[in-house]
Amino acid sequence: MKPRPFLNFVIAALLGGFFMSALAEDRTPPDDVTMHSVQIQIYCVPTMQRMMGLLLEKFSEVPVAMGMLNQNDSWLITTNRDATTSSILIAKRNKEETSVCLVWSGDSQGVPGLTFSLNPSPQFPEPEIEGFGT
Repeated sequence: MKPRPFLNFVIAALLGGFFMSALAEDRTPPDDVTMHSVQIQIYCVPTMQRMMGLLLEKFSEVPVAMGMLNQNDSWLITTNRDATTSSILIAKRNKEETSVCLVWSGDSQGVPGLTFSLNPSPQFPEPEIEGFGT
């Protein structure tokens, strides 16, 4: 099998981003958290403009949320007006190349609001486990 460095990056970024934000200063996961290597199929293009064009043309999706994984890498969530389709993208930029990859997409088969929704009033509790949180 051909090595897939970008796929390894995507998995590491997603897991790393989760644990970096969830564990803040303590970067050691709890004992019941296990690492799994999985093989997934992703679709990548060389520019954000190209990916946005494809998602707009095929699904009428536009970006609704974004975050930085580090100085060069980011994630985006796109959805259409009725939230019947949505996608998650990872963008990686370095000196040699840029890649924007579709790592997940969903389709609620016409049921509005099921693929993407924001909590209008999030309640942020204090961390219950010592070492978690800010």
